[in-house]
Amino acid sequence: MRRVGFITLLLAGLAGTAGAELKIGFVNTEVILQEYKAVQTAMETFNRDVLAWEGDLQQRKQELDDLEREVRHQSLMLSDQRRQDRESEYQRKLAEFEKFKESIWASDGLIEQRNEELLRPIISRVQAALEQIAAEEGYDFILDAADNNILYGDPAYDLTERVLGVLNAEVATSGTTTTGTGGTEGEDHGTTPGE
Repeated sequence: MRRVGFITLLLAGLAGTAGAELKIGFVNTEVILQEYKAVQTAMETFNRDVLAWEGDLQQRKQELDDLEREVRHQSLMLSDQRRQDRESEYQRKLAEFEKFKESIWASDGLIEQRNEELLRPIISRVQAALEQIAAEEGYDFILDAADNNILYGDPAYDLTERVLGVLNAEVATSGTTTTGTGGTEGEDHGTTPGE
C-alpha cells in the first residue's frame, strides 16, 4: 500500500513540476503473456525440450536401476575384485545420473536457461510495443496492473489489448502460425476520456 501511495505522490509531483497533465496508461502483463501468440509458441518449444530432458533422465534412471539389480543378483557369484569393480561402476553411473539431473533441474540448469532464452526476446518485443504505443499516443507512464500496484484503473486507460494487437500483428506478418486469442488492433483502450 505504501508503494502505491509513493508512486501516486511521485506522479502527482512530476505533474505539478512539469506544469502539464500526465498521460498514464496501464497494461496487465499476465494477460499479455497468456494471449500473445509468440508466448504460446515459446511455451510449446519449452515443453518439448523439458519432455525430452525428462525422457533422457528416465532412460538413464532405468539403466541405473538395471545395473543395480544386476550387481545385486550377481554379487554372490562374482569374485571380490569383480564385485568391487561392478559396485564402483554403479557408483560412478549414479554420480553421473545425479550430475545430469542437477544440470537440468538446478536453479541455473538447462530448464532455467532455456526458459530465459525463450522469454528474453518476447520481453524485448513487449517492451518495444509499449514504447511504440507510448510514443505514438503521448503516454508519460505505462504501469503494470499484474503486480497489484494499481488498485483501480479506468478501463479507458487499459492498453493491454492495444499492446497485444501490436505484438500479434507482428507475429502474423512474420508468418508464424499459432493458436490463441489476442486483442484486435483497431481497439482503442489508450485514450484519455474526453479527448
